[in-house]
Formats: sequence, structure tokens, C-alpha cells
Amino acid sequence: MVRSEIKNLLLSAVRKLYGDISIPKFSLESPENPEHGDYATNVAMVLAKILKKNPMEIASAIAEELRTKNLEFRTEVASPGFINFFLSAEVLYSELGEILKKKKKYGKLQIAKSAAQKINIEFVSANPTGPLTMANGRGGFYGDVLANVLEAYGHKVTREYYINDAGNQIKLLEESIAAAEGKLPPKDEYYRGDYINKLKGWSGKKAVVMILGWIGASLRKAEIKFDVWFSEDQKLRKAGEVKRVLEDFKGRSLLAKKDGAVWFGDRVFVKSNGDPTYLLVDITYQRNKLAGRKFDQAITVIGADHYAEAAQVRTGLTALGISENRFRAIIIQMVRLISGGKEVRMSKRKGAFIAIDELIDEVGLDAARYFFLERSPDTHMDFDLDLAKERSVKNPVYYIQYAHARIASIFKKALPSRHSEAEGRRISTRSFASLRMTTLREPEELILIKKLVQLPEIIEDTVNDYQVHRLTRYAYELARAFHNFYEKHRVITDDPKLSTARLALVKATQIVLQITLGLLGIKAPDRM
Repeated sequence: MVRSEIKNLLLSAVRKLYGDISIPKFSLESPENPEHGDYATNVAMVLAKILKKNPMEIASAIAEELRTKNLEFRTEVASPGFINFFLSAEVLYSELGEILKKKKKYGKLQIAKSAAQKINIEFVSANPTGPLTMANGRGGFYGDVLANVLEAYGHKVTREYYINDAGNQIKLLEESIAAAEGKLPPKDEYYRGDYINKLKGWSGKKAVVMILGWIGASLRKAEIKFDVWFSEDQKLRKAGEVKRVLEDFKGRSLLAKKDGAVWFGDRVFVKSNGDPTYLLVDITYQRNKLAGRKFDQAITVIGADHYAEAAQVRTGLTALGISENRFRAIIIQMVRLISGGKEVRMSKRKGAFIAIDELIDEVGLDAARYFFLERSPDTHMDFDLDLAKERSVKNPVYYIQYAHARIASIFKKALPSRHSEAEGRRISTRSFASLRMTTLREPEELILIKKLVQLPEIIEDTVNDYQVHRLTRYAYELARAFHNFYEKHRVITDDPKLSTARLALVKATQIVLQITLGLLGIKAPDRM
């Protein structure tokens, strides 16, 4: 990976110049403005605080030390102390060859087995009190893609759905059904809607089973799979896990009794009627993952309304001796559905909601996935229904898929029907060998190659910060780089060597697009 190689060279240069000092965290990123290089680092400015020197002086010294290595990139120093790196064509050709050589394995870093972690990702986990809504789709697709990325990096990932099949919401579901049957007077807090009418005559437990069947069908439609369906009622309450954790807290002298209830700090653990609160149950659940099932990391994807609770769970785990770094809550902000420039109001409790099935039927699975994934989970988002249905380059997912369809069309024209898939692979291999003999120096060609070689960095960064929306942005930027190249240059030319090199470039683009779309769970069509 180009960036990691530059980072190692930077660290080596710093230690040679300034000894074995402690080097603070610094950035090494691809600037938005290409005039600032292919990569830029602020390492000199970070070191200036330690070395008590001018950052421009430090940057110049590091750049000069790197130049003595006779490396295949050019460096420039820019105020107030940046070092900019410009990659040579040879470096780009070499990395392009790696793409053609590794194919679908490109970008999927092979970390040491000792570094691989056992990670549990729990997501969706909607209460079994109604069908999955559009709002559940955002967390669902996010968790699915994050799991894909972590697996691509080499971690062992378990996808888990937590079934909240105990507690007040199940009692409320049962009462809602009874109210629909006329056995109880209606209340504002009851669930309503056509689906409640379908549950008439069912007990609360049987209704939960029915609703879980609906949820399972919706998840299959969304192409989201789970390895584990974890029942709160069976695995935590009836198994005695909640009582054992409560005793653990008592044994550590962390609880107090007040007003007939049991308290942990300023939070109630056990109500005066003897029922455990959701906080105690949630701490028990996370402890089950980390201490019981020995996961290295427990990631839970939850709605913004659970933000405060996540912090309390972390506090509880720490009190039990579990490192807070092993528990990570990803907060998913709200979604507004926009149609005709106006918001479509939704409320699951009132029965006025858009089911995820309906949305997928309306815009298609690929568009649903892309639109939910294109924003950081910690930001509110508007889902533009009209744009998602657009069958033109205005729609970003259509624009990206059109790039792949164009590539398929290029190879269909370049390879007569009598040629096999194996012949196509041989062309790619020959193309790699010919790159050093052929000139790929047009600006659009180099921009495309530079975008291709960013894939390993995109995956690595996403593994580190869980920002999966980086993948949608990358897919769009890669498609744009390809379209710009395609619209300005012929792939098949009168020069056989140039044609072969450009076919190699197009093949590499196809490989990287397929990997990226695969991680996103979006199809890479051969025709539109």
C-alpha cells in the first residue's frame, strides 16, 4: 500500500534526523486539491511542538532526507509546514499491476492471525412489536457493510440480532391486540395499524413469533443476514444471567436500596416491583458477549434515542472490570423521507410508517442501500425518494453502476464472442507486462490510476473509524474518474500497445469497482 510505505519512510527519516523520539500521531492524507500532491502530511507541524523548532525548517529537513533515498516520488514543502508527495508514473504502474495480479483480493489486507479480533456486531434489533420500518434500514445496511469491511480486513465477525422479547413492550403489544379486538379501551401508547389487525386472536408470545417471521422476510429482501438471533427472554432472563450480574454488582458493593428499588449510582437497576430495568438487562447482554462469549469487541448499532443509555452501559461494564474500549456504540441518527420536496411523516406507534419492504419495492435494493449509506451515521439525513427512483446519471448509484456497465461493454467489443473468460484474463496479464513499454500519461489516465490505488487505504481507514459512508463517496469518485477518462480517450486505438495498456486500466477499474460495490452489497451490472 503506497500510503503505508510513505508513512514508514517518514518515520525512518524523522528518527534518523532527531533520534529515537516519541512521534505523536500525524496525518498522511490525499488532498482534495491535486496541486498539493497525491499525499500530504502535517508531521513537521506535530513535531514542532516537541522539538521547539520552526515547522518549515523541520519539513525541509525531512524532505531533504527523503530525497537522498532516491525514491520514486517527488516532495515539496508548503507553508506552514506541510510536506507534499507527488507519485511517479512508475509507482502508479506498479500498483496497477498489483490490482491485475491480486484481482478480487486487492485491498483486502492480510493482517496477522494474532492481530485478528473476534468481533460481535449487533444491529437492527428492532423490537418485535411490528414490521421493520424504513428507519430500521439505515442501521441495518450500516451494520451489514461494516461487517463486510471488518471481514475484508481479516477479523472474525459475528452478525447478531438481539430479540427484545421480554419486558414492557411485549405486554404493550398484547394489550394493543386486545384493544383492536375491543377487549380493552384504546390508549395513545398502543400500537396501531393494519398489522395489529392481522394479529387479532394471538397471544403476545405468538404475536412475537409472527412478527419475527415478518422481520426475517424483510431482512432477506434487504439481503441482510445474521449469524445469531439472541433472545433476551431465553438467554438472559430465564437463563439466570440477569440475576448473576445483579449479584456481581452486589458483591462489589456497587448497589444501594432506596424507595424499595435497587440503584446503581443515580440509575435504577431493579424496580420496586422486583422487575429489572432495561439498563441492567442491557449491561447483562453486553457482559454476556465480552465476558461470557469472549468477544474481543462488541459493537452495537443503535438509534439516537439510546445515546444516554449507551454511556450508562459503558459505565456499568467498567464497574464490572471490563475495559470500556471493548464496547462501542454506533449512534444512527434519524431519517426523513422526502417526496415532492415535502417530508412524509412516519410513526410506528400510530401505524403510519413506511416498511422497509415498501421502500425497496419503490426504489430498488441498490438505491436503498446507497442512499442510506452515503451519509455519516451521526448526521441526520433526508432520503430523497424521487432522486432514488431516477434512472439517470443524476442518481449517484445509477451513475456508479453505469460505469461498470460501460466497462462490460468495452470488453464485449474488445473480445469477440469466441473468446473465453480465460482469454480475457490473459489480456490483463499481458497488459501488466506491457505497461512499462507503453505511455499511460494522459491526465485522465493518471487521475484514474491514483483513484484506484486508494482502495486499500479506504478499507483500512474504515476499519479504524467505522465510517462506512467513505465507501459510497469513493465509489462515486472512482466512477467519475472513469467516466472522465472514457469520454476523452478511446480505449481501442490504432496503437496496439496503447490499446492493451488502456484495456489493463479498464480491467483494473472493473476489479476495484466490483470490490467496492461488493462491500456495499450493491450489484455491479453488465448492462443498464
